[in-house]
Amino acid sequence: MKKKGQVTIFIIIIIIVIALIVSFFIFKDTLKRKIFIPETDSVKIFVENCIENVGGEIIYDLGRKGGYFFAPDFSTDTGIPIYYSNGKNYMPTKNQIENEISYYINERLFFCTRNFVDFPELEITQGEIETKTKIEENEIILDVKYPLSITKENDSVIIEDFNNIKIPVRFGIIYDSIYEIIQEQLNHTGICFDCMLDIALEKDLYVNMIDYDNETVIFIFRDENSKLNDINFEFIFANKYGIKEE
Repeated sequence: MKKKGQVTIFIIIIIIVIALIVSFFIFKDTLKRKIFIPETDSVKIFVENCIENVGGEIIYDLGRKGGYFFAPDFSTDTGIPIYYSNGKNYMPTKNQIENEISYYINERLFFCTRNFVDFPELEITQGEIETKTKIEENEIILDVKYPLSITKENDSVIIEDFNNIKIPVRFGIIYDSIYEIIQEQLNHTGICFDCMLDIALEKDLYVNMIDYDNETVIFIFRDENSKLNDINFEFIFANKYGIKEE
Protein backbone atom coordinates (compact mmCIF):
# COMPACT_ATOMS: atom_id res chain seq x y z
CA MET A 1 0.00 0.00 0.00
CA LYS A 2 2.85 2.37 0.82
CA LYS A 3 4.49 1.74 -2.56
CA LYS A 4 1.17 2.30 -4.36
CA GLY A 5 0.72 5.62 -2.59
CA GLN A 6 4.18 6.78 -3.61
CA VAL A 7 3.46 5.93 -7.25
CA THR A 8 0.22 7.92 -7.10
CA ILE A 9 2.02 11.00 -5.73
CA PHE A 10 4.70 10.65 -8.40
CA ILE A 11 2.05 10.53 -11.15
CA ILE A 12 0.35 13.66 -9.75
CA ILE A 13 3.68 15.53 -9.73
CA ILE A 14 4.32 14.52 -13.35
CA ILE A 15 0.84 15.74 -14.36
CA ILE A 16 1.44 19.10 -12.63
CA VAL A 17 4.83 19.53 -14.33
CA ILE A 18 3.36 18.69 -17.74
CA ALA A 19 0.49 21.14 -17.16
CA LEU A 20 2.93 23.92 -16.27
CA ILE A 21 5.04 23.25 -19.36
CA VAL A 22 1.99 23.23 -21.62
CA SER A 23 0.68 26.45 -20.04
CA PHE A 24 4.03 28.13 -20.57
CA PHE A 25 4.06 27.37 -24.29
CA ILE A 26 0.39 28.34 -24.67
CA PHE A 27 0.83 31.78 -23.06
CA LYS A 28 4.40 32.50 -24.19
CA ASP A 29 3.40 33.88 -27.59
CA THR A 30 0.54 35.87 -26.06
CA LEU A 31 2.86 37.53 -23.53
CA LYS A 32 5.33 38.41 -26.26
CA ARG A 33 2.55 39.82 -28.39
CA LYS A 34 1.19 42.04 -25.61
CA ILE A 35 4.45 43.90 -25.12
CA PHE A 36 5.14 44.65 -28.77
CA ILE A 37 3.19 47.47 -30.38
CA PRO A 38 5.60 49.70 -32.33
CA GLU A 39 3.41 52.79 -31.88
CA THR A 40 3.62 52.61 -28.08
CA ASP A 41 6.77 54.72 -27.96
CA SER A 42 5.11 57.37 -30.15
CA VAL A 43 2.11 57.48 -27.81
CA LYS A 44 4.40 57.83 -24.80
CA ILE A 45 6.36 60.70 -26.38
CA PHE A 46 3.09 62.37 -27.42
CA VAL A 47 1.74 62.25 -23.85
CA GLU A 48 5.04 63.48 -22.39
CA ASN A 49 4.97 66.46 -24.77
CA CYS A 50 1.39 67.19 -23.72
CA ILE A 51 2.34 67.08 -20.04
CA GLU A 52 5.24 69.44 -20.68
CA ASN A 53 3.13 71.89 -22.72
CA VAL A 54 0.10 71.85 -20.43
CA GLY A 55 2.30 71.99 -17.33
CA GLY A 56 4.24 74.98 -18.65
CA GLU A 57 1.08 76.90 -19.52
CA ILE A 58 -0.49 76.17 -16.13
CA ILE A 59 2.65 77.18 -14.22
CA TYR A 60 2.97 80.47 -16.10
CA ASP A 61 -0.73 81.18 -15.62
CA LEU A 62 -0.47 80.37 -11.93
CA GLY A 63 2.52 82.72 -11.50
CA ARG A 64 0.54 85.64 -12.91
CA LYS A 65 -2.23 84.82 -10.41
CA GLY A 66 0.01 84.63 -7.36
CA GLY A 67 -0.17 80.86 -6.90
CA TYR A 68 -3.95 80.49 -7.30
CA PHE A 69 -6.15 79.76 -10.30
CA PHE A 70 -9.19 81.17 -8.55
CA ALA A 71 -8.51 84.20 -6.39
CA PRO A 72 -8.80 83.60 -2.63
CA ASP A 73 -11.21 85.66 -0.54
CA PHE A 74 -8.44 88.01 0.53
CA SER A 75 -7.59 89.55 -2.83
CA THR A 76 -7.86 92.82 -4.69
CA ASP A 77 -11.02 93.54 -6.69
CA THR A 78 -9.15 92.36 -9.78
CA GLY A 79 -8.29 89.01 -8.20
CA ILE A 80 -4.66 89.52 -7.18
CA PRO A 81 -4.01 87.66 -3.90
CA ILE A 82 -2.82 89.71 -0.95
CA TYR A 83 0.21 88.23 0.80
CA TYR A 84 0.72 90.74 3.60
CA SER A 85 -1.63 92.95 5.55
CA ASN A 86 -1.68 94.44 9.03
CA GLY A 87 1.40 92.53 10.19
CA LYS A 88 0.16 89.11 8.97
CA ASN A 89 1.42 86.71 6.32
CA TYR A 90 -1.22 85.35 3.92
CA MET A 91 1.16 83.80 1.39
CA PRO A 92 0.17 80.29 0.20
CA THR A 93 2.47 77.43 1.16
CA LYS A 94 4.60 75.71 -1.44
CA ASN A 95 2.53 72.57 -0.94
CA GLN A 96 -0.68 74.48 -1.69
CA ILE A 97 0.77 75.69 -4.97
CA GLU A 98 1.98 72.19 -5.87
CA ASN A 99 -1.55 70.90 -5.29
CA GLU A 100 -2.99 73.66 -7.50
CA ILE A 101 -0.65 72.69 -10.33
CA SER A 102 -1.44 68.99 -9.96
CA TYR A 103 -5.19 69.56 -9.93
CA TYR A 104 -5.25 71.59 -13.11
CA ILE A 105 -2.93 69.26 -14.99
CA ASN A 106 -5.37 66.48 -14.13
CA GLU A 107 -8.20 68.63 -15.49
CA ARG A 108 -6.53 69.88 -18.68
CA LEU A 109 -4.31 67.06 -19.91
CA PHE A 110 -7.24 65.23 -21.50
CA PHE A 111 -7.88 68.22 -23.77
CA CYS A 112 -4.29 68.15 -25.02
CA THR A 113 -4.35 64.44 -25.90
CA ARG A 114 -7.74 64.99 -27.66
CA ASN A 115 -8.84 61.42 -27.15
CA PHE A 116 -5.78 60.35 -29.18
CA VAL A 117 -7.31 61.22 -32.55
CA ASP A 118 -3.76 61.46 -33.88
CA PHE A 119 -3.49 57.67 -33.55
CA PRO A 120 -6.48 56.36 -35.59
CA GLU A 121 -4.82 52.96 -36.06
CA LEU A 122 -4.92 52.36 -32.29
CA GLU A 123 -7.71 51.79 -29.81
CA ILE A 124 -6.72 53.67 -26.65
CA THR A 125 -8.69 53.48 -23.43
CA GLN A 126 -7.87 56.14 -20.83
CA GLY A 127 -7.93 55.92 -17.04
CA GLU A 128 -8.01 58.59 -14.34
CA ILE A 129 -5.11 61.05 -14.34
CA GLU A 130 -3.15 61.61 -11.12
CA THR A 131 -0.33 64.18 -10.96
CA LYS A 132 2.30 64.81 -8.31
CA THR A 133 4.11 68.13 -8.48
CA LYS A 134 7.42 68.98 -6.84
CA ILE A 135 8.73 72.55 -6.79
CA GLU A 136 12.53 72.61 -6.92
CA GLU A 137 14.81 75.64 -7.00
CA ASN A 138 15.45 75.67 -10.75
CA GLU A 139 12.56 73.59 -12.08
CA ILE A 140 9.22 72.00 -11.40
CA ILE A 141 9.07 68.20 -11.66
CA LEU A 142 5.86 66.46 -12.68
CA ASP A 143 5.13 62.77 -12.11
CA VAL A 144 1.91 61.79 -13.88
CA LYS A 145 0.02 58.53 -13.64
CA TYR A 146 -2.11 58.31 -16.78
CA PRO A 147 -3.27 54.70 -17.37
CA LEU A 148 -3.58 53.93 -21.09
CA SER A 149 -4.64 50.61 -22.56
CA ILE A 150 -3.36 50.52 -26.15
CA THR A 151 -4.79 47.92 -28.53
CA LYS A 152 -3.93 47.17 -32.15
CA GLU A 153 -5.58 44.19 -33.81
CA ASN A 154 -5.04 41.36 -31.30
CA ASP A 155 -2.15 43.00 -29.48
CA SER A 156 -2.53 44.97 -26.27
CA VAL A 157 -0.24 46.85 -23.91
CA ILE A 158 -0.73 49.07 -20.86
CA ILE A 159 1.36 52.14 -20.00
CA GLU A 160 0.64 54.53 -17.16
CA ASP A 161 3.70 56.22 -15.67
CA PHE A 162 5.05 59.44 -17.16
CA ASN A 163 7.60 60.55 -14.62
CA ASN A 164 10.27 63.19 -14.17
CA ILE A 165 8.79 65.69 -16.64
CA LYS A 166 10.74 68.89 -15.94
CA ILE A 167 9.48 72.44 -16.48
CA PRO A 168 12.56 74.74 -16.49
CA VAL A 169 11.23 77.55 -14.32
CA ARG A 170 13.13 78.82 -11.27
CA PHE A 171 9.92 78.61 -9.28
CA GLY A 172 11.54 77.51 -6.05
CA ILE A 173 14.03 80.39 -6.10
CA ILE A 174 11.27 82.90 -6.80
CA TYR A 175 8.94 81.49 -4.15
CA ASP A 176 11.67 81.39 -1.49
CA SER A 177 12.72 84.95 -2.37
CA ILE A 178 9.18 86.27 -1.98
CA TYR A 179 8.70 84.30 1.23
CA GLU A 180 11.88 85.82 2.65
CA ILE A 181 10.68 89.30 1.70
CA ILE A 182 7.30 88.73 3.35
CA GLN A 183 9.02 87.48 6.51
CA GLU A 184 11.15 90.63 6.58
CA GLN A 185 8.04 92.67 5.91
CA LEU A 186 6.52 91.43 9.17
CA ASN A 187 9.08 93.60 10.97
CA HIS A 188 8.19 96.75 9.03
CA THR A 189 5.05 98.84 8.70
CA GLY A 190 5.96 100.20 5.28
CA ILE A 191 7.61 98.63 2.25
CA CYS A 192 11.02 97.21 3.07
CA PHE A 193 12.83 98.48 -0.02
CA ASP A 194 16.30 97.41 1.16
CA CYS A 195 15.11 93.84 1.85
CA MET A 196 13.53 93.59 -1.57
CA LEU A 197 16.50 95.07 -3.42
CA ASP A 198 19.06 92.86 -1.68
CA ILE A 199 17.13 89.65 -2.33
CA ALA A 200 16.28 90.57 -5.92
CA LEU A 201 19.93 91.34 -6.72
CA GLU A 202 21.14 88.15 -5.07
CA LYS A 203 18.67 85.96 -7.00
CA ASP A 204 18.88 87.89 -10.30
CA LEU A 205 15.23 88.92 -10.26
CA TYR A 206 13.49 92.10 -11.40
CA VAL A 207 10.75 93.72 -9.33
CA ASN A 208 8.11 96.22 -10.45
CA MET A 209 5.77 97.94 -8.00
CA ILE A 210 2.42 99.45 -8.92
CA ASP A 211 0.14 101.44 -6.61
CA TYR A 212 -3.24 99.74 -6.76
CA ASP A 213 -5.06 102.04 -4.35
CA ASN A 214 -4.24 104.23 -1.40
CA GLU A 215 -3.07 101.30 0.73
CA THR A 216 -2.33 98.44 -1.67
CA VAL A 217 0.79 97.83 -3.77
CA ILE A 218 1.06 95.21 -6.52
CA PHE A 219 4.43 93.47 -6.92
CA ILE A 220 5.53 91.87 -10.18
CA PHE A 221 8.58 89.61 -9.87
CA ARG A 222 10.09 88.88 -13.29
CA ASP A 223 12.67 86.19 -13.96
CA GLU A 224 14.53 86.58 -17.25
CA ASN A 225 16.26 83.24 -16.59
CA SER A 226 12.93 81.41 -16.96
CA LYS A 227 11.21 81.58 -20.34
CA LEU A 228 8.32 79.83 -22.05
CA ASN A 229 8.10 80.55 -25.78
CA ASP A 230 10.46 83.50 -25.19
CA ILE A 231 8.14 84.95 -22.53
CA ASN A 232 9.69 85.74 -19.14
CA PHE A 233 8.13 84.09 -16.12
CA GLU A 234 6.31 86.52 -13.80
CA PHE A 235 4.93 86.11 -10.31
CA ILE A 236 2.37 88.67 -9.15
CA PHE A 237 0.91 89.41 -5.72
CA ALA A 238 -0.17 92.37 -3.60
CA ASN A 239 0.53 93.76 -0.12
CA LYS A 240 -1.63 96.08 1.95
CA TYR A 241 -0.01 98.80 4.03
CA GLY A 242 -1.31 101.67 6.12
CA ILE A 243 -3.28 104.32 4.27
CA LYS A 244 -0.90 106.75 2.62
CA GLU A 245 -1.20 110.43 3.35
CA GLU A 246 -2.19 112.57 0.39
